[in-house]
Amino acid sequence: MNMCRHHNIRMWNIRREEAVYFHIYASEFRKLIPLAGKTRVRPHLTQKKGLPFWLHEMKKNWTFYSGFLLFLVLLQILSSFVWEITYNGQSSYSRETLEKTVEEMQVYPGMKRSRLDCDAIEKKLREIYPDISWVSAEEVGSVLKISIKEGKKTITHEKAAAPEHLTARYNGVVQDIMVNRGTAKVKKGQKVKKGDILISGVVPVTDDSDQVTEKMTVAAKGEVTLLVEREFSEEFPLDYQKKVYTGRRLYLYDVELGSQFFSIKNPLKQLDKSCKYDIISTVRTDRLIHPLSFPVKVTEREYREYQIQEAVYTREELKEAGMKRYQQILGELTRDKMELVSHSAALRQKDTKTWLLQGKISFLCRSMETRAVTKKESEVKKSDGETERKSGNPS
Repeated sequence: MNMCRHHNIRMWNIRREEAVYFHIYASEFRKLIPLAGKTRVRPHLTQKKGLPFWLHEMKKNWTFYSGFLLFLVLLQILSSFVWEITYNGQSSYSRETLEKTVEEMQVYPGMKRSRLDCDAIEKKLREIYPDISWVSAEEVGSVLKISIKEGKKTITHEKAAAPEHLTARYNGVVQDIMVNRGTAKVKKGQKVKKGDILISGVVPVTDDSDQVTEKMTVAAKGEVTLLVEREFSEEFPLDYQKKVYTGRRLYLYDVELGSQFFSIKNPLKQLDKSCKYDIISTVRTDRLIHPLSFPVKVTEREYREYQIQEAVYTREELKEAGMKRYQQILGELTRDKMELVSHSAALRQKDTKTWLLQGKISFLCRSMETRAVTKKESEVKKSDGETERKSGNPS
């Protein structure tokens, strides 16, 4: 060690254990060889540190380090694109509508982030949709988040419509009537039949002597509530045809690549067209491949083979089938926006082979049908037998 100091060989982190350990520069290691011969010691390298040794190790494991370098390069490249655009806060505008508008601004998944101008997107959306009071376009990593807040809807004037009456959709009893435009033809508590005029599109104009001098035609508008009572009766034969699934299933895949379409099926399993199948379609993939915006759609079609067998309803199966049909009837009315008031049903035996599902449903109907005003309805009859048709729109 004294000889190393004398020859200006720098040493540090010196520690003495069973041997003497110290750090030295790689360029000065060769200077130790003549000194080691004079002192009859043998230096051993326990560890090599530094960039030259690290580069040498990299040459041995070049596949790992080149893959890691490629990963960093790809990460840098991919992070320079916008991969997703999200929308939130909209209510009257659908996501598809906003996507189409934003895409017309040349903003789409797969574009470079350097071309993204959030301020321009906000300004353009406010110009296109005046009823949007607030817009925020924020870039978060590779995701563009667009948030909007819609203002109060402005009231628009209705365009002049063709003259028409509002007529009853069902037989029923009038529960309430409110006329916005036209002439009421029924009163509360009055029974009406399907097709009867509830609010007329003909508005008579009278003089001081209550004589009709003119008839103006309008598109009738208002609200009428009818209480409708409907009775139904359906037969359920005890003998019926039943589906029995064999357990055999086949899968086919329809692939759409841009404008190209083709199907993929298992060649080892052929579809027996003489058999009957239930077909269940499921869309597995429907997206754009970025950054080329290339549409890809994959639809899976599952064919479940079944056979038709003659069967006889048991008492429990008959009750279940009747209840299912009863719920379908109620569901149809609910989907048609009818308000159910009361309903009841019973399953009774008609004969040895047939049962009857009978019931009664009361509901409120607030929707009406329309019928055009005829020429004869808009004419004013004069005392001399001549007729004159006058029509107009009330101010």
